[in-house]
Amino acid sequence: MSAVITEPQFFRGIDILIKNYHALNKQIFAVVITKVEKQQNGTFSDSTEEELEDSLLHYSDRGTCTFEIGYKLLTKKMRENVIGTGILDFDQKTYQCKFNSKELEDFCVRLKDGEVEASLLETGSKSRWVQFVLIPKLLSWCQSYGEKGDIQSLGLVDLEKYNNLYKDLKKKHAQTLLEYWKQANESTDPLKFIYEDLAIAAYLIILWSETQTEPRAFADLGCGNGLLVHILIAEGYEGYGYDIRKRKLWSLYNEHTQSRLIEQAVEPKSFTLASPHIDWLIGNHSDELSPWLPVLAARFNTKFFLLPCCAFELSGLKFQRRNTGISAYQDFYKYATNLSKQCGFDTLQDRLKIPSTKRLALIGLKRGARDYENIVKEELEKFKTGDQLSVKIRQKEETVRNCTQVEKSIIDSLVLKIFRLLLNDNEDNWSGRLSMRIIAQNLTRDELKGIKSECGGIKTLLRNKHEVFEFCGNDLIGIRKPKRSGVLSHKLTTKKRHCFFRLHHPLGCPLKDSDCSFIH
Repeated sequence: MSAVITEPQFFRGIDILIKNYHALNKQIFAVVITKVEKQQNGTFSDSTEEELEDSLLHYSDRGTCTFEIGYKLLTKKMRENVIGTGILDFDQKTYQCKFNSKELEDFCVRLKDGEVEASLLETGSKSRWVQFVLIPKLLSWCQSYGEKGDIQSLGLVDLEKYNNLYKDLKKKHAQTLLEYWKQANESTDPLKFIYEDLAIAAYLIILWSETQTEPRAFADLGCGNGLLVHILIAEGYEGYGYDIRKRKLWSLYNEHTQSRLIEQAVEPKSFTLASPHIDWLIGNHSDELSPWLPVLAARFNTKFFLLPCCAFELSGLKFQRRNTGISAYQDFYKYATNLSKQCGFDTLQDRLKIPSTKRLALIGLKRGARDYENIVKEELEKFKTGDQLSVKIRQKEETVRNCTQVEKSIIDSLVLKIFRLLLNDNEDNWSGRLSMRIIAQNLTRDELKGIKSECGGIKTLLRNKHEVFEFCGNDLIGIRKPKRSGVLSHKLTTKKRHCFFRLHHPLGCPLKDSDCSFIH
């Protein structure tokens, strides 16, 4: 029997639903509230998002009232944005939503006798979307009542401007960049890297515009394949990219971009910038350089944008946990935030919408007078070797540790074993769900040890096989049922491998050969 949902929990869930409809529909990028009206004692009056939220979170003080909420849903691929209207009735404990698009389902949710119910608005029936998406997600939000909220996504930029620019950048650059990937014979997923860096570029351009801090020139430290540098330069910004080794893609960019990509180790103590005009530093998954970004920005008197990924100390050693009560990533993010504040920056935080689990950003726009050199010295003292305060930087040649280094037959065997476990856990051959713990218990010690030493463990293995498996929340893994190829599919990234489901699923692949991204 499902847990009883209280009124405070229900209205907390509705509060999250109102702002996060995009979490229920992949066609929607974000929700913008355009209007809030309040009806109380038969009288209509203009209201605000703040009053609406306050009523939801402190429902016992609301009195008898109804709110009408106007929405603009910013779409990802649909031709036009969608207009929606929500009606929140505190007395009836209901929330209903209608849209001006047939592609979205009008719905109503209610709290009745401690249970959350939901149905389509017109028919009162439950579609698959209502049953398998809306209700589970809303229950999860209701049960998060009382928990501290996360950093808001894209809270520092105008959502509509960002979404429009991101779409424009995709149309403008994606095709050419996919061709570059093919020419360079890159083994990494082009869709992830290209769309991620296009999103970061769109974010920076809107952020610079809205804060009136457009750079005279920027420097991307640890720029990797140089993709973000190339996009920003193509959009008219002057900039440079530094990395310890040149990448294959560099030689495919135009001459101007190539002249701005510099093969050089960024040694924090002795590093100098290529131009006196550089007034923004960028750290995009810059690994060992991540904690140094605010320090270097303080030294060079620049602003900075940091999107940290792998966690390191200022010394270059692996990050030592300060707080085991939170995730390692959150712990490092707090450490980087504190470093930035200690360097005197008025540090802003934001969450980007990119295809990565590491998407929390730090931005330093203004800096007061602080002695950053003593802060660095104190941090490095913890890792002192003899009389030397050393900083270990990345070597030019690195040992690769990921699933590509595990023998393919071993990977294939593990994937098939986990797939069959999921098949045995369901009735219709597609809906099986198992926890990471159960999956791990069904693997041998040698199997777990092998993938842990080379690719970071079972979770990394399953993420790398995203065409077969999906993460379903609450640490559950399921089978990803194939769907028709969408706009993202491209001739450079499809029909390269045989279809896993055609080979191994008892029902085969549910798609026609022409609709499947893999070879039938």
